[in-house]
Amino acid sequence: MQIRVDDLHFSYPGEGKALDGVSLAIRPGEKVALVGQNGSGKTTLARHLNVLLRPQAGTVQIGDWRTSEHSPAQMARRVAYVFQNPDEQLFHQQIWGEVAFGPQNLSYSPEQVRIQVEQALDLLGLSGAAQLNPRDLGYSGRKRVAIASAIAMKTPVVIFDEPTAGLDAKEQEQFGRVISFLHQEGKTVLVISHDMDFLAENFDRFLLIKKGQLILDAPAQHFFEQDLILKASAIAAPQITKLSQNLGQSPAALSIEQFINCRISES
Repeated sequence: MQIRVDDLHFSYPGEGKALDGVSLAIRPGEKVALVGQNGSGKTTLARHLNVLLRPQAGTVQIGDWRTSEHSPAQMARRVAYVFQNPDEQLFHQQIWGEVAFGPQNLSYSPEQVRIQVEQALDLLGLSGAAQLNPRDLGYSGRKRVAIASAIAMKTPVVIFDEPTAGLDAKEQEQFGRVISFLHQEGKTVLVISHDMDFLAENFDRFLLIKKGQLILDAPAQHFFEQDLILKASAIAAPQITKLSQNLGQSPAALSIEQFINCRISES
């Protein structure tokens, strides 16, 4: 299900333009990182994809649906969105009920709901906590519940806003497996994040937003070669990528595994 944004403009009351003529297309099944400084317009753009915000000018399409013609409830069949702060999203008194809420409202059969909920809980390491109240978990646990809730909906598009913030190394590795799972299922995955190390290891394409404009759209490998643009946007390449570049590796490594494999092949 293709995402298409054409000449999108949006301003908040009393503020300057949050989005200033953004145009892009994302193919079905792509893993895309949306990056930029705070206030650049990343979240504003993402929230147009499920009609939390509506275009003031321009158009947004998810598949054959123009978002301005559909309600958030309708768009929930195509786009699942995980907020940066899980406490803005969680409301149920039981983790199982929280994760089941989305697929139940998309009219899946009870058996299919059970299958999807169990799969999502297992992916996020929550199977043993299904009967707990989400509020009994720490921040990272609640975040994993919110992620599981989105995965259980089985939507063609899944958006995560700063998903690795507050997660420890083990939980980040677990979330990386979630991204791989969604990719294998053919889902389109869009992540807003400042975590360049995680993004470089897990995403194929980078979109850089600055002052409401898309200033760079590139594959991960080429994205981190744009030194002047990245510096002007306060984006730092992962340390392993910088080391790889300094050693003259081409293409530069995006992960420790790539770096080691390159060194082995050179020796």
